[in-house]
Amino acid sequence: MQQVRIISKGPRLLPQPKPRPLRTTQPLRPLTHHDILALMAPFTRRGLHADMAASRREARVLAFRPQPIPASADCPVDLTAQLSLEAAQVGKHRLVRRVWDASGLTATLTADGADLDALLGQLDQVPVRRHFAVYDGVPVARSYVLEPASQALSQRAGAGARWAAQTVGGRLWRATRGGAERLLGARLPWLRRKAPASVPATPAVPEPGAAPADQALIADADGPLRAVLTEANTRVGPLHLNLKADRFNGMPVELKLTTDAGATLKLPQDLLAVIGWHYRPLRQIISYWRGSIRVATHEPERTADIEAKLGAMVRHLSATLALSPQEFHRRHQAARWRVTYQRAVPMLFLLGIMAATPGIQWLNMADNSLLRMLIFHAPPFMLVGFFLMREMPRFEIPPLPRALVQRDWVERVSDKPAPTTAPAAAADARRPDRGFEQPAGAQAEG
Repeated sequence: MQQVRIISKGPRLLPQPKPRPLRTTQPLRPLTHHDILALMAPFTRRGLHADMAASRREARVLAFRPQPIPASADCPVDLTAQLSLEAAQVGKHRLVRRVWDASGLTATLTADGADLDALLGQLDQVPVRRHFAVYDGVPVARSYVLEPASQALSQRAGAGARWAAQTVGGRLWRATRGGAERLLGARLPWLRRKAPASVPATPAVPEPGAAPADQALIADADGPLRAVLTEANTRVGPLHLNLKADRFNGMPVELKLTTDAGATLKLPQDLLAVIGWHYRPLRQIISYWRGSIRVATHEPERTADIEAKLGAMVRHLSATLALSPQEFHRRHQAARWRVTYQRAVPMLFLLGIMAATPGIQWLNMADNSLLRMLIFHAPPFMLVGFFLMREMPRFEIPPLPRALVQRDWVERVSDKPAPTTAPAAAADARRPDRGFEQPAGAQAEG
């Protein structure tokens, strides 16, 4: 019998093809001398001169000489402004104005466009002193970006509500609301009418350092623009405060509180929450503290609301950190109990649902009743509502407010108590060879 032996080496592995880019990428071409001369005409007409030492031609970034901005009654801080151009090979350029003070706080204003002359005209309509506001002697640097005013209207979540307002039900609702406002408007502040989105209400007494009314939008050939707040930075005593505002989805603004290297912040969780209901408790993340503030969802109310609440927060921090931690509990004791209730609301809501669940069996409901449908479909409704919330609730049992025991708001590394040195007897007591005597022969051998 003849045997046939078959040797199989398996399938041959082919090299995987490299993924193709979604769009062709062009190599970044450095700025040449002729490119710079072609871009300088709008800047030269305004008296701006290029600073070639600060420019980065390989990155197509052209910087201009800084200009000093003396202090004034509106902004009693000496500022310095510098303009930089990020020249695009194809498409829109980006113009960035940086403003800083003597302490190092920096704010920016960003504008994108293809016409450099129009971009410079847009930046000139935003005052340089708007970047810095002073609250109780504390300067705050605020950064903005210019975006079309029509974008805020398209981003509003109430587009369907505006359509429904034109129906019969919408007209009846407006009539009912108007009657209730005339009768109970002074007693119920939430019934007061809001100003139209195009012309926001101007406060009767503008606070010092506040931004001007946003009634006059920035003129542009493609449509009016609006300065939208994106970030703010300040230093209140030993505390560094950074605020970031997401301008796309209307989420609460995020806060980050830090201090100098070699130190640790000793803060209560309700340091900012005692200001009002919209200020959330702080959470400690290793070496810094994180918080949030609920603000208006869309522009133009959002930027004005952020500026107002930022000023109230800086004033509160300035007054609080100037005193001892023991004074915080005495001055804000009632507000701290309100924060405790606020933090317990999600847990109380959950416990209330659990307590009311057994009572469903005593309800007399028909098989086709609407109440029966809502009760038995409540879990998916609650799940959908949970994910539609702007911020996730935190289910916790909040601690009761107590007096603070630390002596200062900041604890230095050198101020931490050194570990006490145990006596020699206690150290010998922990030795594993304690109680065993060394033999005489071993002692003689040394």
